[in-house]
Amino acid sequence: MNLKYSNILLYSLSAFLVFEGLDAFSIQNIPIYWIGVSFLSVVYLICYFLGLRTFNLNLFSIRNWIIYGIFITLIQSFFNDLILPKYASTSYFQYISLRLLRLLLFLIVIYSINYILQKHDFEKILKFFLISSIVISTLSIVSYFSYIYGYSDFPRTRPGSGGWTQPIQRACNILRNYGTFREPSFLAIWTVPFIPYFFYLGKKNKVWYALSLIPIFSVVLSRSLTGIIAFVAAIIIVTVLLYLLHKKFELNIISMLSIFLLVIFTSGIFSYQFPPDENTCNANSLECVCTPEDRLDELKNSSSFSEGTFGRFREISSQGLDAFGNTAFLLEYIQNAGFSLFGEGYGYSNIAFSYAADEAGKQLVENQIIYRNPGQVVSFNNLYANILMSTGLVGLLWFLYILIEILRKIVFKPTPLQPYLLISFITTLFVYSYQAEELATHLAIAISFGLNLKNYEK
Repeated sequence: MNLKYSNILLYSLSAFLVFEGLDAFSIQNIPIYWIGVSFLSVVYLICYFLGLRTFNLNLFSIRNWIIYGIFITLIQSFFNDLILPKYASTSYFQYISLRLLRLLLFLIVIYSINYILQKHDFEKILKFFLISSIVISTLSIVSYFSYIYGYSDFPRTRPGSGGWTQPIQRACNILRNYGTFREPSFLAIWTVPFIPYFFYLGKKNKVWYALSLIPIFSVVLSRSLTGIIAFVAAIIIVTVLLYLLHKKFELNIISMLSIFLLVIFTSGIFSYQFPPDENTCNANSLECVCTPEDRLDELKNSSSFSEGTFGRFREISSQGLDAFGNTAFLLEYIQNAGFSLFGEGYGYSNIAFSYAADEAGKQLVENQIIYRNPGQVVSFNNLYANILMSTGLVGLLWFLYILIEILRKIVFKPTPLQPYLLISFITTLFVYSYQAEELATHLAIAISFGLNLKNYEK
């Protein structure tokens, strides 16, 4: 019976990863992602009530931290009631409930993987997860080439991250790979943490090396600065760290970095720039040209993938922190609003932040006030800032302590899996310092693998 539970959870987790990857779609106005969350949660609860039990002392701190966050959120919601921005797609109760469900999902993924690892070997679990990655990456490539060859793209049914339909086809802009996500960066940060595991499995079966080209190509076509820089930086950090600590040099990892960079520097042949529209045409000569707004816009829409990625990173970095608009405003907001010892609760902190972002982003154009995202719930775009404002200094320090303890165990436990797990882990931590704000499935996977790393020693 226990083996059946592990199979059910493994199949359900793999299906959920596909649901999560269909970020740009909804059914009857319900995002497929949330359908996947509900599906996995129900499956786990059914298994639990039928007798599934998983016990691990290492999970107590994570479990209690999640319970603490839920408790703070409920207390804040009971005694306070902020009005949601007018274009929010849910009620206040629904919005807070979804935040709580996201916390429970994070814990369910950790407990599920912890249980599965007691019944199956690591390679079998990874194969299921990587197949999910291949499915989503393949769909993204199909979507990308639909704009080049003229066949129909997937009809996205979920609003973009700003609340409106995501504009993929824009005059003079270079084509970026959105895939089945609402933004190219969402595709990259979902896909990149899987890539190291392709090369881990590739050491035993070279087919996985070839299959790794699918997600690598998908990420490169997204032109996501966050995803690409995070992955390259994580490989360099892990390579140097393991050499200094263990005098260990993994040639396979250097091969992974080389292949990734090779795809970046050779994929310019697939770049495609949308033609200019009538607004860019010269009335006298009827010539239509694309004129970049500034150097950053020129780099962003360069036909060279390497220039559009690394050149754009150099340009942004050279301008200092102010060039990272979201980060600069976020730090200013935290400084002005302050943070409490115990926080404002998940969701509630976002609503307060949204009104501040509205005020900070407004512009006066022809004597009219124009808002950047009027009436929208705004994301912190930073996991650590979200935890700080939602659970206070206590919650953030507790979370960082959990991460440091897990990373310490991985770093000082040299196993065949170690370098690949570290790259995936560090990449995830990096991208969620800039692009997204909620606890990620990839982070739950990395934590689960790290806590069970001793199981893979041979």
